[in-house]
Amino acid sequence: MKLTRLILVICLIVPFFSEAQTIVTELKKKNYGVYKGEIPSYIYSSDTSLFTIDATPIEVQVSENAIAVTIGKLHKKGSYHILFKDKNYYVLDAFFEGDILTERIVLYEKTKSMIREGSYPQPNALLKKAGR
Repeated sequence: MKLTRLILVICLIVPFFSEAQTIVTELKKKNYGVYKGEIPSYIYSSDTSLFTIDATPIEVQVSENAIAVTIGKLHKKGSYHILFKDKNYYVLDAFFEGDILTERIVLYEKTKSMIREGSYPQPNALLKKAGR
């Protein structure tokens, strides 16, 4: 009798909590487009000396199935998937052809901006959606 009640309670509670986490597999169309910004200058330290790296323009183009990044003269194409969706932003993991590491991008819906997290020592870059 107690086991039957326990199973009944579990069957009623588990679906309730699992509904709270929805899986998002694609961005809304309004988030597609070109985002432009600049990677700030930074200092790179090698074994023997310090190098100052100048600020570099960055452009990220997001579409339904693909992502393209242009940093200065370097152009990379790849794909992305959504790691997390919050009320105001998405967290994307971008995979590029020929790269071992992924890039993390946080896309903010309301402000039409994104932050590309830089790999150390490169700083994060703030990008704004380009007008039509």
